[in-house]
Order: sequence, then structure tokens, then C-alpha cells
Amino acid sequence: MIRTGLAVVVALAAAVFADTACAQFYKGKTVPMIINYPAGGPTDIEGRIVAQHLPAHIAGKPTIVIKNVGGAGGVIGTNQLAEAVPNGETIGFFTIDVVAQLLGNPALRVNYADFEMIAGVEEPLVAYARKDTPPGLAVATDIMQAREFKALSLNAQNSNTINQALSLDLLGLKYRAIPAYRGLKEVETAILQNEGQVANTSLPGWTGSVEPTMGNIVLPLWQLAPRGKDGSYPRSPALAGLPTFEEFYATVKGGQRPSGFTYEVLRASSDPMVGMFRTALMPPKTPSEPVALMRSAFVELWKNPEFIRDYANVIKTKPIFVTGEEAQDIVAALAKVKPEIKAFLLDYSNRLVR
Repeated sequence: MIRTGLAVVVALAAAVFADTACAQFYKGKTVPMIINYPAGGPTDIEGRIVAQHLPAHIAGKPTIVIKNVGGAGGVIGTNQLAEAVPNGETIGFFTIDVVAQLLGNPALRVNYADFEMIAGVEEPLVAYARKDTPPGLAVATDIMQAREFKALSLNAQNSNTINQALSLDLLGLKYRAIPAYRGLKEVETAILQNEGQVANTSLPGWTGSVEPTMGNIVLPLWQLAPRGKDGSYPRSPALAGLPTFEEFYATVKGGQRPSGFTYEVLRASSDPMVGMFRTALMPPKTPSEPVALMRSAFVELWKNPEFIRDYANVIKTKPIFVTGEEAQDIVAALAKVKPEIKAFLLDYSNRLVR
């Protein structure tokens, strides 16, 4: 009994010490949060709301400072986080570029599965077009009558570009791809100035930026929604009134649903992205202690009514949380994408810039 009691005391003391050590890990520290797109864009909008509320849920309550590192469709910021010292004192809030990894883009110097995934946010991708796209769009399906419009996007090997182009190709539309922009905020500005007519954006890009500022000149076409647990593609709860790409396709194709190899490629490249459109992560080889602290902080953040309120005020919907473990599984699954899909994507991206 004496030995048992002593063991209990030792265990309790160890637990108290561990809690104290955890509380001290971030105490007094400044933690840079790298956002891999420029300020003012959709990723930045969302990241700043997270950065505002997250410190209250981290033991030690560090100061989080936003560091925007845009360029190359998010790849430059991704590389910078990958090369940061893995001491738990740097985090990222990213839109990951699934296609860049699938293509083996040499500019991407890290495999996403090597990062320590902390949390994610599930979001659909929204395609939209100017209402004055010739011959004029009164409703979304009028886009099927448009010819030779310009579809603006990021670089040719970026998920944003590939998903948009594949969707337009599956519909049989005639367009000119312009994969030339650093971030989606620049795309929005170009659409506003009528340098192009069609683009796509994330959920916060649509609800927090495009719709409020350009709702009078553009209309949404469809949402590329995350896969449901049953394998179907239901409308996102955040955009219950907007048809999915599959619904839009069926409407304009006599009730048929998209199928075939091109559609398989679209889903292989888009499912991991919309499944966790925003991703909080830490450098490869970050010790387990800060990873656990950050994962726990994000779980608690999603229970915070003030965070939910501020997020919903800007994004117009509650965030759909993805755990760090789920996010890790999503990026690990990229290694299982079929070689023929990767080969098609490489050829396809090369043709977009010709």
C-alpha cells in the first residue's frame, strides 16, 4: 500500500510538472504565422481571424504575428515554413497546392505529408462570372452560350487553375485560360476591371470579398464541394443555395452526371483541397509537445463562441473543422493517386500555357 501510494503521488507530481512545463513552452514568445498568400486575399482574411483568437487557447498565451509570404501560387510561403527551425515557434496557415505535389513541381521543395498538420477547414470552391460576359448572363446556365471568354487563375500548375480549367472543359466551354496571377485578390481586381470574365475562389473569397464588393457585376456559377461520407457530393452547408458542379452539369447536359477519366482527374485534384481548404501546420520534424499543444488549441478555438461569431460575421458561415489527424491522413493519401492521373495533369498544365 505504501509503495502504491507513493507511485500515485509520483504520477500526480509528474502530471503537474508536465502541465507546468506545457504552460511555460510558449510563455512570453512571439510566434510567426506564415500565410502563403498576399495580404487581403481569402487565405489572409481567414488567417487573421484565427490569429486574433488562437493565443487565448495556447498555454502560455504567446503573441501571434502574421507574416504574408505570397508568390508562385503559395509555394514560396510553403517552402519558407518547411525550412523554418522546427522548434514549435513557427506555424503556417495555408491554402495547400495539391496539384503542385502531384506534378512533382520542382519549385515545391517539400512533401506536404512531411509537415505536422495541426487542423484544417473544409470549404467549397466557388466559380463565378461577370454578368456582362457576352451574350450576357441572366442566370448561371447562360454561361453555356458564352464563347472565347477569359478564365483568370493562378499559375498553370496550381490547384486553382487546374480545377477551374477541368470544370470548364468537362462542360465543353470555349475559353482562353489566363494562368498569370500571384493571388486570388489580384484575380478579383482583374475581373472587376473586365480583364477577364470567369474565375474561382474559396468560400471566404466569395462570401468575404467577391460577393460584397462585386455582387452587382458577377454571379456564382457552381460550387466544387467536398466529398460526403457516402461518396456523394452534397452542397456545402455554407452554400446551401448554390448548385454543385455535378448538379450544374446535370442541368445543362440533360440530366447526365459527369463521369469518365477527366472527371476522375478533377476529383483527384480537388477533393484533398476542398476537404481542408485552409490548413494550419508546422514545419517537418517539429517535436510532439508543441504539435500536441497547437492541435489542442485549435480544438478549443472551434468551441469559442467569440471566434465563431467573428468568423461567421466575415465568412457568413460557421467553419467546418478538420482535426490535425484527419488532415494528416488527407495529405498522406496524395501518395496513392494513380500514376496515369499525375501524367495527365502534367501534360494538361503544360498545354494551358501554350
